[in-house]
Amino acid sequence: MTTSKNAGSSGGKSELIMGAAIIALIFAALMTWVGWSIRTKQAELNEQIRERLELLARGRTEVFTSWLSGLEQQSERLISSDLFRLYATDMDLIDADPGFLITGAIPEGREHDQMAQLADQFPLMHRTFADFTTFAGFLSGRIVHRSGQSYIGSDSRLQPLSPQQAASVKKTFAAPMTHFSSLRQEDTGLVLDMFVPIISTAQDEKKAAAVVMLTKSANTAVTSVLSNTPLSASGERTRIMQTAGAGFQEIVPWQPGGTAPLVMPLALNDAKELPFARRGGANGEVYSLGVKLPDLDIWIVQEVDAREATRTLQQYARVSVLIATLIALAISLLFGLIWWRTMGRKHKDTAERFRALAQELEKQRNFLDSINDTIPDFIAVKNLDGAYTYANPALAEGVGRAEEEIHGMDDVALFGFDTGKRLEQSDEKALKTGGPVTTTERIYLKSQLHHFQITKVPLRNDQGEPEGVIAVFRDITSMIQAEERKRQAVFQTVEALVKAIEFTDPYLAGHSALMREVSSLLADSLHMSAEEKSTVEIASTLSQIGKIFVDKAVLTKAEQLSEMEKDLIRKHVEHAAGILRQINFDLPVFEAVVQMNERLDGSGYPKGLHDEEIGLHAKVLSVANSFCAMIRPRAYRPAMTVEQALENLQASETSYDRRIVDALRAAMDTAQGDKVLQKARE
Repeated sequence: MTTSKNAGSSGGKSELIMGAAIIALIFAALMTWVGWSIRTKQAELNEQIRERLELLARGRTEVFTSWLSGLEQQSERLISSDLFRLYATDMDLIDADPGFLITGAIPEGREHDQMAQLADQFPLMHRTFADFTTFAGFLSGRIVHRSGQSYIGSDSRLQPLSPQQAASVKKTFAAPMTHFSSLRQEDTGLVLDMFVPIISTAQDEKKAAAVVMLTKSANTAVTSVLSNTPLSASGERTRIMQTAGAGFQEIVPWQPGGTAPLVMPLALNDAKELPFARRGGANGEVYSLGVKLPDLDIWIVQEVDAREATRTLQQYARVSVLIATLIALAISLLFGLIWWRTMGRKHKDTAERFRALAQELEKQRNFLDSINDTIPDFIAVKNLDGAYTYANPALAEGVGRAEEEIHGMDDVALFGFDTGKRLEQSDEKALKTGGPVTTTERIYLKSQLHHFQITKVPLRNDQGEPEGVIAVFRDITSMIQAEERKRQAVFQTVEALVKAIEFTDPYLAGHSALMREVSSLLADSLHMSAEEKSTVEIASTLSQIGKIFVDKAVLTKAEQLSEMEKDLIRKHVEHAAGILRQINFDLPVFEAVVQMNERLDGSGYPKGLHDEEIGLHAKVLSVANSFCAMIRPRAYRPAMTVEQALENLQASETSYDRRIVDALRAAMDTAQGDKVLQKARE
């Protein structure tokens, strides 16, 4: 008897140990799954944050770069002037201190006459330079001799150059190209120095005869980069960093001094950019990345608070751990109950054991039902007549009805006629195909719009025959809203690029705006989809972006262009591609802009594509671009009439798609077409 008891006790302990080991393995597997799930979610979130920060940083970098390019174009009129080039060359060739221009003391010698002539011209040069500085909007300016001494300034007193300014002057003499200083704070706010070489007119010499130093207020440009927009997410901000001696400093125009030193240096990569990473910030950890301005030791740094950026991940981690813990506890409880039942009733007959097991299974089913009742997704069961036989609490709360009240109702009674009929169609499809059917629906609940991803599968009996439909509604409203915010970020970038076009050349901006109106009409006339219409509208708005990098003198030249000048203009496609390929539009905007100048017979550029190789969006832009160019005046010809432009397009059957040209003619005959043409004439 004792032996039997010991054997039973030993067997019970073995079963308990084995069960505990199995539970431990299951718990470890659950925790491993939770860890993997959280890491995967973290990786996806990091990539989303990186893409958004890079998009914003590069967009603001383009704005600042366009501003700097505008400064260079403003100075071009001065440095290309023959008057200043000749004067600077003569000053560079004489072997004398330029101070004689100010003191009037001209030393005797073989260069006395030349120096006297330069001194006579000095008042005119000083007055002309001062007028240019004021008219161009610079705070001050001066022309610096190779010796480092200034001899013409916008004001009466020429202050000595600072060590940094003197170093920049030497750098410009050594490498005759435009250079910019770092930002600094003065009484007028943040300013920036620009150093531009005046190229010598001496024969066979390609060197700088003098350097023009122009000082410009940077308050507006810096403020536009640092300011948040209505689309900025919570915790996002933009910072501007620059080198300062051996370290770095931040531009903070709202603080005294305008700059603040950085305690921690910027950890730059080989490309001298700040890579995306999670870093320590002034108020806690942040995600950040920085983009360097070309040829300038200034970085646009975009960052977002880590706590705000990972708020959804923290909620996901808490829910995942909670679910895994509940599952582990449920399994542990089930095993404990089975073990207790087994040990307590080991010597009872088989029927009693099966009855006990049935009770435990019922408890487990109730437990699973309790979990189902807490799931936020809507879960429902309908019979073959479309009437609800089950609705979980989440569905009842969502529609504002009691669970018992929903039983017996159909989709039309629960959600309204239009929505109900759409939902009934997916029921029929699930029953017909015998497999899962997933749809996306817009449903108003309690007067608020929700987006649901609905999955339906047939409910079958023991014989495999369908007896109803199981439906699971997952609320994806936050995901749809996130996609909308991403789309708004892209449009924000488009607006920044359009501002760059308007700042550089109002004529190009006007052409782009007219192209957008004509392209939109063409899209409607061709019955394009909403996405295709958005593609041609965005692409037409950005179609001229590459021309801001083409010499304006070549673009507006009235005479016949040389082959070299034509090649310079054609490169606007490469410039546009360099900007647009970095932006994720989620639409074929890049391809449309790059292929816009291709022709059906392969005579276009940049790749000489033929008809079937050119996308529809590019063909629409090609017709719109040529039409808008014809009906607007150019330096070498007056504007054509609308009929003349259309006849020219129809006559060029080997270049333009005839179907699109016919659609343009039809669009111009509408009331909306008249409005667009009226705007073009204003």
